[in-house]
Amino acid sequence: MKTLRIILSSIIALTFFALFLEGFNSSIPVALGAGSVTFIAGMLMFSPAKNKEQKKSQAKPEQKQPKQKKKPPMPGDDELVCDGITRGDLKRIVSEGKKQVGRIEEIGLKIMNHSVRVDILEICTIATDIFDNFLKDPKDIKESRRFLIYYLDTTERIVSKYYELSKMTYLSDEAKKTLKNVESTLVLIKDSFRSHLKKLTENDVLDLEAEVKVLQNTIKREGI
Repeated sequence: MKTLRIILSSIIALTFFALFLEGFNSSIPVALGAGSVTFIAGMLMFSPAKNKEQKKSQAKPEQKQPKQKKKPPMPGDDELVCDGITRGDLKRIVSEGKKQVGRIEEIGLKIMNHSVRVDILEICTIATDIFDNFLKDPKDIKESRRFLIYYLDTTERIVSKYYELSKMTYLSDEAKKTLKNVESTLVLIKDSFRSHLKKLTENDVLDLEAEVKVLQNTIKREGI
């Protein structure tokens, strides 16, 4: 690398020496001076970059972010609360469900139409009651899979799209018709949620009656 610098600088220096001597009709000392200055300039120009500059030009290696450790399960989370559902599963289902209900309620409160806003808030109240019921009777989760997987997600999407559409200044006749359809659908959703909660409550009553009968028969049999 150093030899190449000297060769290139010498060629440039000789070129300037000849230019000054023949082209500009300068004296030999002046031509030598021009050649010398050009030689030094060439050596500097072709000098390798300093280590510090090379280090700056190098891309900094990406720092690996430490992996977040998974939270260890709480004591008792592996305990079965009913067939196929652990206490940890129950907590997760109720927690995620109530968060989703909270999102629906937050959107509903922004809607200007009073009757629609009331319907949405009633839906949220009933949905919250359903999740509270899961805590009392986890077996009801299996009977509520359609409610958890389909109805709640669909309700959130419908309410969100209704809110976005209702904010528009200009609405076509087709858009107005869609809003009306959503409003009637919300009433159906509310009735469906209420019917489902009633069914779950009735199941709890039947379970209680069954337990009471078993207890009564045990008392009679043992003559207590």
